[in-house]
Amino acid sequence: MEKRDFWDRPEGDWGEGRPQERALLELREHAHSCYRLGSLALSKGDLEVAENWLWKAVEADQPGGWFRFAVTVHRRGPCVLGDDVLYPHLRYLVQAAAEFGHGDAHWMRPLLRDPSAVLAPFATWEDPDYGPELVTALRAGLDVLPLLDHNKEEETG
Repeated sequence: MEKRDFWDRPEGDWGEGRPQERALLELREHAHSCYRLGSLALSKGDLEVAENWLWKAVEADQPGGWFRFAVTVHRRGPCVLGDDVLYPHLRYLVQAAAEFGHGDAHWMRPLLRDPSAVLAPFATWEDPDYGPELVTALRAGLDVLPLLDHNKEEETG
């Protein structure tokens, strides 16, 4: 059985559900396409492209877009934002994902206040590919940076 992406919502049914207003529906349909393209780029490790596409989903408040944009920010690391900004920005993105309805982000909220917080028991990830990574990032703050595939760097460098 193929694993389904919980936030793959071509009908734009997040937040208050599928919008009836045509303009909002078109915005959400476009945001969904951006989410899918950003997710594909993220899965391939093309972080700059992922960031660009996922940002468009964020602009339409697509919860999965907020969550995966946080993953992209984490993976790009402090070289883009700087050490003093990365961790607060990551916390902001996870908080926003929770506010827009992302279940994994909501479950992670205690870590936004205290990285050592004990989380409530959890049964099913909405985003099993990236949820555990964000938990680790929130627990570690700036001490954990994305692992680089050094073999790839040696082959190309």
